[in-house]
Amino acid sequence: MQYYYGVQNILRALDEAEFWKHQEAEHAGLIPVVAQGLEPQYVHRLEQFGIELHTMNAEAAKYIQSINRSMEMTSHGLNAQMLNFIHPCVEQSKSFSAFMTEMLQNSHVIRASQSAQALLHHMIRESQYFIGIDQLMLSQ
Repeated sequence: MQYYYGVQNILRALDEAEFWKHQEAEHAGLIPVVAQGLEPQYVHRLEQFGIELHTMNAEAAKYIQSINRSMEMTSHGLNAQMLNFIHPCVEQSKSFSAFMTEMLQNSHVIRASQSAQALLHHMIRESQYFIGIDQLMLSQ
């Protein structure tokens, strides 16, 4: 992470989004590996999430590259674009967290594996951290 602070909270929120979208994409790919035999409907949805999360991660990286090229001087228009991008990132994390919770409750494969359960709980906490930290930064 680039570690923006203070008045640059929107930049830090973007930096967090880039980092956590990468993490969540890795999580989407790791769950079926840990939960061998995971029900096909969950595997399919995880594959979709993986694509969507990679897309968001790449978009965040593009914004960060633009900011770096402009030597961290952003326009009002770019700030508005970044805000409009960050909000869907947070919503995506909420959706991914809810989906992982659904798998914990409804997947027979995950319910039969303590390690898969522990992993999903950890992943949910990480997604919730991102949701909380970005919402906090954007509210200041």
